[in-house]
Amino acid sequence: MSELNEIHKKFQEYATNTFPDYPGLSAAWKADIKKLKQEKSENTFQPSQSLKAFLVILDKISNEQNLNWQDIDSWIYSYKNEIRDFVIPYIQFERNQSAPISHNQELVTELLNQSFIESGSALLYHKLRETISKNDFVVQTEYPTAKIQEKTVQATAQVRDDGNTPHLLSSEEIQQWKNLTAQAITSMDDLTADIFDIISILWMKQASHKDQMINFHTDDALNLRQVQGRKELSGYQTSYRKKERDDIMKRLAALTTIWIRIERDNLKFVDVENNEIDELEQVQFNPLFILDSITVAYRDSKPVGIYECKIKPGELLANFLYGSKKSSGLLALKTLQYNPVKQKFHKRLARYLSWQWRIRQKGADYLRPYSIGGDKGLLNVMGIEENTRYGSRVRDQFENILDTLQQDGVIREWLYLGFDESIIEKNKRWFEEVWLLNKVQIIPPDDITESARENQLVLEMESQQYDEMNFAALLKNMTESEVASTSETILEVTPENIRKVRVSRNLKLAAAAKEIGIAHTTLSRYENGKILNPTQANLNKMKSWMNQPNQPKRIKTTS
Repeated sequence: MSELNEIHKKFQEYATNTFPDYPGLSAAWKADIKKLKQEKSENTFQPSQSLKAFLVILDKISNEQNLNWQDIDSWIYSYKNEIRDFVIPYIQFERNQSAPISHNQELVTELLNQSFIESGSALLYHKLRETISKNDFVVQTEYPTAKIQEKTVQATAQVRDDGNTPHLLSSEEIQQWKNLTAQAITSMDDLTADIFDIISILWMKQASHKDQMINFHTDDALNLRQVQGRKELSGYQTSYRKKERDDIMKRLAALTTIWIRIERDNLKFVDVENNEIDELEQVQFNPLFILDSITVAYRDSKPVGIYECKIKPGELLANFLYGSKKSSGLLALKTLQYNPVKQKFHKRLARYLSWQWRIRQKGADYLRPYSIGGDKGLLNVMGIEENTRYGSRVRDQFENILDTLQQDGVIREWLYLGFDESIIEKNKRWFEEVWLLNKVQIIPPDDITESARENQLVLEMESQQYDEMNFAALLKNMTESEVASTSETILEVTPENIRKVRVSRNLKLAAAAKEIGIAHTTLSRYENGKILNPTQANLNKMKSWMNQPNQPKRIKTTS
């Protein structure tokens, strides 16, 4: 009996030394071995799958190699890799089995089939998300605090780990939650901003009233971020590692510690599109999100992680996500899938553009350029330092980010306005005196512009008394107008006109240049004003291309 006990001790010691990446495994096996030792003839208790696998592979090795169990400590480490390869899949299986299943699988799968998804886009929403992503909280106060100072709203956000504890069942579960919220201030980053977006997106999709709770599962976020798991038949992935799930729940816990207060006497909801202002009475600190309950995963009666919860936005945030004052835009799904560390600047720029495009939607003012440098410039938006010592490196980084967004379909195209590369050789201070002062045009993809056109059409239909119109007469007038316009309109060749026509036909530079019959570099330089006197042959080609029959022009012209 003493020899058997010694072998059991060797098992536990081996588990600790050979599976250091799975803490708690040794304790779990110890509990199982104790129960097995207490079993008599009934044989009713079944140990964990991982312990079964461990015993099976040891038995197989000892039989094949004719090894003695009493000498296990002399040979077991020689087969370490073989044993790990055999047992680890069973360990992972157990851990995945202990996690509750998401209620949002169908919704998440539906969202994954879209390129752009509806997300919060109010000014306060965007500024809060930006504050979280850059961790702009000042910690030299009782509560880490961030100030949001804008013309239409001034707000304070604080990180507090009190007053928003979910309904829990035991002291062990309370400790699990406290362990997460204790890391709140160090968890404010771009991944936390992603979780802010994801919870808001899922809530907007499901809420039928402002106080509705929804289920949120860590796997929902991992799927939307396209972290690799094991794919189910429905396309929804599961079997994620514990660390991946813990990282998500740590960020959610951080969000529940954020409280917001509006500093002015009244909170103004500004509808930029309709030029309307609605005021609410001053509010005290309000939680960003409210938890109702959490679901704790267990293994062998021990809590191993928090993977699911019931959650809703606080009263203040809910006003921006639901009802008549909802302010939403389209966020590229790819934004959530960029790496939150290596591609954090991609995320920040994509979020900013989503917010800007919602603002510019009313007047279809998408071609208004963006500054590169300065407080309102794109470098500051992304958090990239304007380091004059490394001007070329900053410029390359900036251009690579925009190129990646274009390749991924987050934007359709981008271009400088008037920046001449030859200035780099002529002016040693080109970075601060020219490039930082320059602007870029960023053209949104069709998903954004088509959505804007559809919304405008709905508004126009609702504002007209179409029920009383004579559609036969309307059709006749439209036909006559079309004939007249196609016979009279001639476009002059100018850089502005050719760019507008190209954009209206949804063509990139290379595609348009190919249709015209000129080099794409020639077209690019002409649009940017670098070619002041094009050849007559190229002028004729561009004029002919611009005035093709049955092609959209969409710009004001003179006959």
